[in-house]
Amino acid sequence: MIKNRGMFLEKIINKTISYFWTNNYAFIEKKTLDISFNKVIHQKNHLIINKGYISKKSTVDYIGMFNGAFVCFEAKSCNENRFDLSNIKEHQIQYLNLINKNGGTAFVVLFFSTNNTFFKLNLQFLNSCISKGFKSISYEEIKKNSKQLFLEFPGILNIFE
Repeated sequence: MIKNRGMFLEKIINKTISYFWTNNYAFIEKKTLDISFNKVIHQKNHLIINKGYISKKSTVDYIGMFNGAFVCFEAKSCNENRFDLSNIKEHQIQYLNLINKNGGTAFVVLFFSTNNTFFKLNLQFLNSCISKGFKSISYEEIKKNSKQLFLEFPGILNIFE
């Protein structure tokens, strides 16, 4: 089993966005964390970072363009037959909603390792679950209310289909 439960999904998405770039289909990038450094040491042609910290909360995992529209999405892996809503932070949901409200495309990609299935979770359903006070969303509810995604040759996830 992969130690970091999100690594499999991240590898699939990174392979997918690389394929999209190469084929001029979409231009998506993985966002990095904003890190500030307090102390950097120069030593024998190397830079050694002695102290650093995350200076700002990240918004979502991926941003880019598809068909002339801004796209952003968060990627989450689930080890159980439910998606725990505490795994997505309030500021991330706010960001996704802001992009959606302003004409962009925003969603969450979920991978359920127990079933080896991928889903594209739309914001309307996610927001509905949150407003009803759900702590998690069952696999069956996600299956009924989301678009299932499939790995296609050559190992890409068609998130825009």
